[in-house]
Amino acid sequence: MFTSIKKLFTLLTPKQRSKFYRLQFLVILMTIAEITGIASMGPFMALVGDINILDGTSKLAEIYNMSGIKTKEDFIFWVGMIVLCIMTLASLISIFTTWKLSLFSSQIGVEISNQLYSDYMSQPWLFHTTRNSTQLTKKISIEAGRMAILVISPLLQVGAKLIFTTFMLSVLFIYNPQIAITGFIIFALSYILIFNFIRPKLKKNGKEISNQIELRFKLMAEGFGGIKDILLIGKQEYYINHFILSGEKFAFSQGSNQALATIPKYIMELVAFGSIVFLILFLIKTNHGNATEILPALAIYALAGFKLLPAFQSIYANLSHVRGNIASFEEISKDLENSLKVNTNIKDFKADTKRLVLGKGIEFKNIIFTYPGRREIALNNLNLTIPNNKVIGIVGPSGSGKSTFIDLLLGLIEANSGEILIDDKILNKTNIRSWQNTIGFVPQSIYLSDGSIMENIAIGLEKDEIDKERVMRAIDQAHLKELINSYENGIDTQVGERGVQLSGGQRQRIGIARALYNDVNILVFDEATSALDGITEKLIMDAIHDFSGTKTIVMIAHRLTTVEKCDIIYFLDEGRVTDSGTYEELLNKNITFRKMADQNE
Repeated sequence: MFTSIKKLFTLLTPKQRSKFYRLQFLVILMTIAEITGIASMGPFMALVGDINILDGTSKLAEIYNMSGIKTKEDFIFWVGMIVLCIMTLASLISIFTTWKLSLFSSQIGVEISNQLYSDYMSQPWLFHTTRNSTQLTKKISIEAGRMAILVISPLLQVGAKLIFTTFMLSVLFIYNPQIAITGFIIFALSYILIFNFIRPKLKKNGKEISNQIELRFKLMAEGFGGIKDILLIGKQEYYINHFILSGEKFAFSQGSNQALATIPKYIMELVAFGSIVFLILFLIKTNHGNATEILPALAIYALAGFKLLPAFQSIYANLSHVRGNIASFEEISKDLENSLKVNTNIKDFKADTKRLVLGKGIEFKNIIFTYPGRREIALNNLNLTIPNNKVIGIVGPSGSGKSTFIDLLLGLIEANSGEILIDDKILNKTNIRSWQNTIGFVPQSIYLSDGSIMENIAIGLEKDEIDKERVMRAIDQAHLKELINSYENGIDTQVGERGVQLSGGQRQRIGIARALYNDVNILVFDEATSALDGITEKLIMDAIHDFSGTKTIVMIAHRLTTVEKCDIIYFLDEGRVTDSGTYEELLNKNITFRKMADQNE
């Protein structure tokens, strides 16, 4: 646990560590104020026990004589008022410090969530192909907050209470070493025994909490994401039962940890009560029943105990929280460490409006690509040319490398070897953003946010930043005008979550309009019509071919009817181009192509 805690503080930003150290100063100030308040009770109780000490030669008597206060009763009153003011100030400082500590831990939780989200969003495409989005979501929304509230905040509280107890015990030691040492040993041993007994259970429950949170997120994502299929086949019971069972395990583990953190309170209250009884008996015996001597000491020790017992309990409870929830930090520590190395800055993602102007065409030269962790080669010495303003078809059997080719063309992945040339300029990290600004991509499945048609066409822009004229132009080019006119709210019509209120063809045309909004020169279609009926497919293809001769169009197709009008069709197999030509040429010379065409009829 302590190794994880040490690592946690190393992963805080310099700004966060600086703020943490400033808070420790507040904690020390709070401690000094509280101890001053407790110490001031001794003289006050001494006066209450025997007012006649003001007639002697004690320090209190000297102060009384110098004060000019006429009566002893008035002096006691003003001493009491001073003590009350000191304790009030101490309480105010404690409240302010506690508030700042809580605010700090909450802010860290938000900052860590922001940091993880920024890091995940800035990762390359290959990162997301090997990660589960449910896990990423859980880390951002649950584990980061859990770490802040149930790990960092308790650690801050432990630090504050440790400083307080150290100062308090030091004062008590100076006042009476024997009593201070005895009390410390009793309480320390009691808490150590309890904590060592409970620690394994806290760790086990903490891991179970993390596992069940992840499972519940997974069930929610799968259940809501596939609700149509689930309703159709009547499998709601499976998801509901698993969700309920997971909830029961989560509730038991979380409830157990909360109980394990608070139950020792009652044991320690019994220990404290017994200690006070023995303290009273000890003071009576050592002072021969003299109330004047007993009351000040008893007042100090009673008030110290009143402060120390909650402090000890707080240390134990917070350490229990840390032990029970350190799994949340262990879950995100690696990602957090990586995010600090990358040092993601939101300014790095400011829109770069530069574009690469395509004059001659695109050339793939000797491209080799293998996915990390796989032996098979996805693209094996791929060579092909895409002339400017031509319509290019990419076909081939499943696993031939079509999707990999598209990802390379879009600049989402980088080849292991070989070159991609844009008008004889090598595509690399320095010009990739400019290249991507030139391309419009229409996938098979169009992502639609729960917003308006306009917001989905101009996705990623604030509403006041959207150019409505460009939206309407894109709508017209995508053959969406008739649909828009049929809606009462026009382009402000809400599409629903994931576009559930739209047909497949309508979603596809919104995808085309989105690709056209930025007036791109290159359009890439990845199986854009494979899930559509024949009539809808024709509408989409008409919209696509409207740009023939004015834009470079690349189409990946499984259904070969979509590439009939292509200027050039490249046939891929086992990661390389094995044939090329027009539709008619490939029908005549390529047996596999002809079989695929026959299957599509």
